[in-house]
Amino acid sequence: MDLAQGARGIDFVIVGGGSAGSVLAARLSEDPRRRIVLVEAGPDRDPELRPDLIDTYGGRAFVDPTYFWPGLRARHAAGGPEHAFKQGMLLGGGSTINGQIALRGAPADYDHWAAAGAKGWNWESVLPFFRKLETDLDFGGPLHGDAGPIKIKRAPPETWDAATLAYMRAWSQLGHRRLDDLNGPFGDGYGALPFSNDGQLRHSASRAYLTNAVRARPNLSIVTNARVLRVAIENGRAAGIEFRRDGETRRIDADHVILSAGAIRSPQLLMLSGIGDQAELARHGIDIRAHRPGVGRNLQDHPIVSISAYVDPKARGVKPSRGVSTYLRYSSGVPDCEPSDMVLSGGARSMWHDVGERICSLRTYLCLPYSRGMLTLASADPTMDPIIDFNGMSDPRDSRRLVDGFRLVARILCGMIRPDIVSDVFPSRLSPLIEKLSKPTSFNALLGGVGAIAMDASATLRRFVIRKIVTDGTSLDDILRDDATLEAYIRQIVGTSWHPSGTCRMGTEDDPGAVVDANGAVFGVRGLTVADASIMPRIVRTNTNLPTLMIAEKVAARLANMS
Repeated sequence: MDLAQGARGIDFVIVGGGSAGSVLAARLSEDPRRRIVLVEAGPDRDPELRPDLIDTYGGRAFVDPTYFWPGLRARHAAGGPEHAFKQGMLLGGGSTINGQIALRGAPADYDHWAAAGAKGWNWESVLPFFRKLETDLDFGGPLHGDAGPIKIKRAPPETWDAATLAYMRAWSQLGHRRLDDLNGPFGDGYGALPFSNDGQLRHSASRAYLTNAVRARPNLSIVTNARVLRVAIENGRAAGIEFRRDGETRRIDADHVILSAGAIRSPQLLMLSGIGDQAELARHGIDIRAHRPGVGRNLQDHPIVSISAYVDPKARGVKPSRGVSTYLRYSSGVPDCEPSDMVLSGGARSMWHDVGERICSLRTYLCLPYSRGMLTLASADPTMDPIIDFNGMSDPRDSRRLVDGFRLVARILCGMIRPDIVSDVFPSRLSPLIEKLSKPTSFNALLGGVGAIAMDASATLRRFVIRKIVTDGTSLDDILRDDATLEAYIRQIVGTSWHPSGTCRMGTEDDPGAVVDANGAVFGVRGLTVADASIMPRIVRTNTNLPTLMIAEKVAARLANMS
């Protein structure tokens, strides 16, 4: 299709070529009678020319700033500072640069969606789409797929390093059970993590769905490096999109517009297009098209805190290919919290460089947070980033569980793992300095090599590197002095898992907080659908990539049947 002068006669224009957009483009273009255009703000990176994008260890890609929206920031905790916030800006989106953890969440998560007004999204209804998207290379049976685009495999324990095996022993000592299959019957326990790779190469959504054969379809056009400005709405119907590319503003007309730009950009585009809270949009001089005050509300993520330690040379053993190979699901026991609301995630390697290979990390995160944030426009200028406030730790249950989880991690690293495996335990976070030193450059590789030599040479040098470079000098003992001190510390440094969700949630039309119906159709505007993590009524209690792929599969099937 010729898009040089804009385009007409398009059935579906899909905004956002990340995880969901890749699925939608591939599935909807299966029918040659449909004409599909996929528009992505970032570039199309050829993974065969960029080994970091196909490596089973995602740590190198995740610190390359060229793969992300530049300058994006967010407030993670209520009363805390703003931090840099990562969102993929390239074809395949987060699936191209993430940690590849391929988990589904709890069946109860989806039953909760259905109870919240998302009819047809209960566990029994979504399971077929989880099976459709995957080929599980380790397990079969009614819970697993064997013919889907995404290959899923677990790293066998015989390839794990001593630190990872030590995590497992500690969890067992704490009374937790081992689970053979974390995507099997759901419950508390630990085991080998499933990853979206085949053991050799990453299976991102773009590689798995937008194959050479799919890209060759004459009814599919993929437009990259194109910043969508707004949805064109005429007479109550989405008529197309306006976008900017190569300094020129253009338009694509289409019978149907699908937003799959993620939980940050999809609500921003709705608001820029006049869909949102009427008073808020009026403040920016935006004409209202549909008053849906829930747009941008209900923002959620998985808050995360971590502690790290030096790994003894004898304990490194097999060079770890992944940052994480196993994790523990557990129940906090905090009143009014659902079961399996917490996770411990143990990484044997903290970064791609030589220093990172000498540092292991153990993280705890709330996989079922109760705090809710919001996203608002900073301006009617579509090139300006929105204001992102997760409002984390505003619910006392979240603060309590993060404090308890941090203390549990400290207990494991300081008292349950032998000192000939890990030592020099310290609080850790991805600070601006660490992120700068972790950019994949030749200079940082050289610096990492020097730092690694110093860390292995003597305990004195190692502690100097940790105190002066790796951390800001804060000691673990000082942080753990009392709960008030620990909570204040966590509020300043808490990270998110880069799993934003919920900002265009599904529900019923009479629910003012709902933005789309159970098909992803936007209330009040015909021909406009949202299909990504933003439509989750509540975040799932796990990493969000596989659930996002499932959402796209399910919405694509529905749209295909309707068209």
